[in-house]
Amino acid sequence: MAPPDDRRFYAGGGASAEPALIHCYEAIADTSRLMLAAAHADDWDELVRLEDRCRDQIEQLKKLARTQPLRNAEQRRRIELLRAILANDAEVRRRAEPWLQQLERLLEPQRGASRA
Repeated sequence: MAPPDDRRFYAGGGASAEPALIHCYEAIADTSRLMLAAAHADDWDELVRLEDRCRDQIEQLKKLARTQPLRNAEQRRRIELLRAILANDAEVRRRAEPWLQQLERLLEPQRGASRA
């Protein structure tokens, strides 16, 4: 099941201005969970697509963060979400490392040939 359209949380998207920022963090956390699922499934194309989505979400978050301070409860939730995002990211990197090393080994003979 696809996640909801994340734009609903952004300025003009129907949500009140204050919670929009925390919803951006939640959308990024949701995307990071999907990225982890893609890594577990060895679906690297999907992972790349989700990375692009996450990059767009982070850009939107940066824009909103300049103008929307978070209250104490929202700060605690933000920290909770950031910890989950970082844990997911670390696991994605751990799972991707063998694939990246294999790719590097495949490309190595080409590097030597291009130097000759």
